[in-house]
Amino acid sequence: MEMSTEGSRDAIAVIGLDPQLLHEAVRRGLRTVMVRDTADHLRGTSLRIPPGVEEVVVEDVTDVGDVWAGLSRHFGDRLREDLRGIVTFDEFAVSTVAALAALLKLPGTPLGRAVLMRDKHLQKQAVLAAGLTAARSRVVVPGSPLTDVPFPGPCVVKPLAGGGTTATEAARSEEEYRALLQRLAPSATTPFVVEDLVDVEREWIVDGVVQNGTVVFSSVGSYAEPCLEYTTDTKPLTVYRADGTGEDERCEEARAFAGKALHALGYDDGVFHLELLQDRATGAFWFGECAARVGGALIQEGVMAKHGFSLARSAVEVALGVPVSGADEDTGRYVATTSLHLPRGTVMKVPDPQRFCAPEYVHEVRIAARLGVTDTPAVRSTVHWQGLCLVSADSAEDLEVHLEAVRSAFVEQSMVAPTFGTGRQVRAFMDGYEEMWRQQL
Repeated sequence: MEMSTEGSRDAIAVIGLDPQLLHEAVRRGLRTVMVRDTADHLRGTSLRIPPGVEEVVVEDVTDVGDVWAGLSRHFGDRLREDLRGIVTFDEFAVSTVAALAALLKLPGTPLGRAVLMRDKHLQKQAVLAAGLTAARSRVVVPGSPLTDVPFPGPCVVKPLAGGGTTATEAARSEEEYRALLQRLAPSATTPFVVEDLVDVEREWIVDGVVQNGTVVFSSVGSYAEPCLEYTTDTKPLTVYRADGTGEDERCEEARAFAGKALHALGYDDGVFHLELLQDRATGAFWFGECAARVGGALIQEGVMAKHGFSLARSAVEVALGVPVSGADEDTGRYVATTSLHLPRGTVMKVPDPQRFCAPEYVHEVRIAARLGVTDTPAVRSTVHWQGLCLVSADSAEDLEVHLEAVRSAFVEQSMVAPTFGTGRQVRAFMDGYEEMWRQQL
């Protein structure tokens, strides 16, 4: 392991659990301190945490006071002397890390910019002011007369500072709009943003890192379907890396637009995940949103498989205030991630990860399905799935074959008992799987 030679300030705090961030911090020889909230700690994880990582447990990793207190308990009076950097890939802790970096006089995104990178309404105002194309937006609190926004026409309603497409829905008529706000009102814990609905042909993403205002590295990708489609049906989420797949001109256009958007947002240092909407009528790009973290759905793992570039490594380097390392040579592979889903019922068996990853084209699998859970949720957002899998291939055609293979294998290597109406029917089902069931005990 590479040892630190940079004096006594050799510690870095990683807020939230991200194996890649932890691995890169440990690889550099840094004393690596992971801060997790109590619920996450007690829940445990099947993800591999590198040996030597120190854990600090706090009530809420999004609360500046909680994290400050936890670090103070852990480091004592050496907190300011020993801590060299603080970093997170947790969407909800981005502002927390910015505030702590400022308090500790560490490298980091200014708090005002970090807030901007989370607030979907403020982002739209910033890019529109810079002359870029983006949907108009308004802020509404469902159930409150203070923000009773009239129906603006076909629109999308979503949390002001959420992640993925959780609680994101389209309303194409005033009746749908009023019904949606009324349905959201009883459980709303956050303001929502109402955006004009863009007729999206294709949704693109640009993932990369910016340092000192310059984009050091970027990778372009796209969703198989616009993200809004994943809130209305049961199609698996599929994310492709687009570079080197015959769409080089479009990729460069996406990069150019992303660079202008980052400049408009004033985001000068850190990793980013930026989404662009391709207008169906004109083919032009619209700004979607941008996050000061890596994207979900194995995005950083896909970038590594495609380009040999570690977004986690670059995030650690930015947090330490050192130059970002260059990328390795593009692998030339076709790369994609797909969500994995099970039929509804009671989950009794899930695939063995080692066996599932045996084919050479499978790079990684994440299994979220839990044994004993009844009625697995229908696909309602980009974060509702029972598993994720990253695959690659030598051609676009082979990639589709591999994607379908892992989707089928996930179901075949799992066991889900249907939700029957009577105990006799359940017992009849179980009798047919008695040997398999006993092997799981």
